[in-house]
Amino acid sequence: MTTSLTGDEKDDLIRSLTRQLKVSHAESNLHLAEVRRFNFIVSEITEAAEGGIFVRQNVGGDYMYISEQLAEILGYGDVGMPPSYRQFLEQIHPEDLNRALEFAAMRKPVKTNAASPASATSSAPAQATIGAPEGAPAYQSVLSLPDKKPIPLNIFTTGAGAHLEFRYLNQAGEYRWFRASAKRYQPDAGPEQIIGLIIDINDVKLLEAQRQAVNEELKAFMYSVAHDLRAPVRHIASFAEVIREEPDAPAEERELYLGYVEQSADKLGKMIDGLLMLSRNQRYVPQIVPVNIENLLEELIRKTRQSEMQAPELIIEQDAFPIIHTDAGQIEQVIQNLLSNAIKYSSTQERAVVRINYYLQESQHIISFSDNGIGFDPAYADKLFKLFSRLYVEDDIPGTGVGLASVHRIMRNLNGVIEADGKPGVGATFTIRLPVKVGATSAF
Repeated sequence: MTTSLTGDEKDDLIRSLTRQLKVSHAESNLHLAEVRRFNFIVSEITEAAEGGIFVRQNVGGDYMYISEQLAEILGYGDVGMPPSYRQFLEQIHPEDLNRALEFAAMRKPVKTNAASPASATSSAPAQATIGAPEGAPAYQSVLSLPDKKPIPLNIFTTGAGAHLEFRYLNQAGEYRWFRASAKRYQPDAGPEQIIGLIIDINDVKLLEAQRQAVNEELKAFMYSVAHDLRAPVRHIASFAEVIREEPDAPAEERELYLGYVEQSADKLGKMIDGLLMLSRNQRYVPQIVPVNIENLLEELIRKTRQSEMQAPELIIEQDAFPIIHTDAGQIEQVIQNLLSNAIKYSSTQERAVVRINYYLQESQHIISFSDNGIGFDPAYADKLFKLFSRLYVEDDIPGTGVGLASVHRIMRNLNGVIEADGKPGVGATFTIRLPVKVGATSAF
């Protein structure tokens, strides 16, 4: 039996359905506005925190939502990042990833339920209810489908004050430090989720490393000062006491003791001067200017030939040098010290040869000072740059053990490095590497 509507009834039905449609449309617009407002709030909060959001909507699956802002922070803003947990892990530094996975394995709960006969004999992966609350109906979605490959453990530590710090490889091929903070979320239906925020902490990590290096250097410095400055002071005190206790000693003997006192006082003065120079170099801010290395070398070679102990025959050979953009005063200290050492430590030869080489390699100015002197065991190369550390006794080659320590600090101040190589009885080579100033033209 069918009942037809009259004209008025049809109009009433249409008006009722229209009202319901308008209400539904208004509710949809309201929900859409709330979603937009929520997205705006989340975006503003993450931007204020200088971080980006990620969501693992199923810890048993590979899918991982990575926000555009997070991709930008991680260094992939131009190309974006795939929503894959495995691929995200591939860019983490291997040391940090291994540490995170080991920690994840330690905190992973151990399942004590005995396996059923069916599960013991079946190799098919579990379906549908992974992560579902107890009593929830079975379901199956793209996010909950099992993966052919085993999913790595969840490395994102959750809980109050829990963070994961790791280095991540960006698009430019550089590792930077990041910190991830995460929370677990269990929806009414569906698998457990991980929601987190990642921020860039690279500058903080660099400052921590610098502070630690400075603290270690300060400890070594204080030990060296306390230990090495005692020697000349002890000599002065000892010979002064001998002179006082032997007032009737022959004049020649007293003159000898006074000579020892003067030598020790002179050495102590030089060590203190070296410490002052080292301190100035530590606080000094480089002033980068064009430096004519050839003119500088010509002047330093002339002065060093007049003042430094040298071999009966001394030959100094050098390459042509371009104009180098660096700090004029500090590079002069470096060249003066390395040139003096090359001449001084080859002075035991009848014919000493000092070679100063230059070449440009991978945006670095490479300058090396080689000699055919007494050399050194390369196993002790690092010891050369420590304060008051010398490989030879004072009677062989005079020195205070401050020069190379100062050179090492200056090179670090200039964003460069110094390297040493040698062979006992054959000679030594000291090489400095200076960065080429961006935009500078180096002309010979």
